[in-house]
Amino acid sequence: MIMTTNDDLQLFRDAHILDGLTDKQISILAAAIDVFAANGYANSSTKEIARRAGVAEGNIFSTFKNKRGLLHAIIDPVRQSLFPQAMDELVKYKLAVKYTTLRKFLDNIIRDRIGYLRANSKVIKIFVSELFYDQDMRSQFVRKFPVAYWLQFDRQFHHLKRLGQLVNWKNGEIGEVMSGIIGEVFLGYLFFGQPLSDATVQRTIVSVQ
Repeated sequence: MIMTTNDDLQLFRDAHILDGLTDKQISILAAAIDVFAANGYANSSTKEIARRAGVAEGNIFSTFKNKRGLLHAIIDPVRQSLFPQAMDELVKYKLAVKYTTLRKFLDNIIRDRIGYLRANSKVIKIFVSELFYDQDMRSQFVRKFPVAYWLQFDRQFHHLKRLGQLVNWKNGEIGEVMSGIIGEVFLGYLFFGQPLSDATVQRTIVSVQ
């Protein structure tokens, strides 16, 4: 059984999204993250969430209306503010650096994203699952993806090409290859229990190079 910890809501806590919520409401959110991540949304029940939170099932309905409302209480902040904020920090503090080698670039970016993934794995798993199944949400997510993110990657690729560190392909093609390899590792960790060990990180970097 996966146990709920305070870390599961740290992303929300840091962004002050939990401000104004009662302890009982916070316990419900934490339990829902736990249950949705372990069982998937379709296989989860409000009864199980209430039991995990130590509250009556009616407390869920009075605050979140239904199971779908509870799901959106988790994923809407991620889509609307938490993910854009994380991307903004990546652009400012990681992608703004001019790396001297492709390996340094990959090592810094991949390790940074792995750290973020590990710290927020349950919430990210729930969010990614919904992206797979909800076409409208997926379209909105793509439209709102920060333009600065793509621009900084474009600049990095041009810079590394000038240094002779990167193959002279179109930047879009390079991005697709890198995203495919890294995404496969991340999804393996989220949905299939594959490890994110240092050896895995090194193999990923070598594969992308």
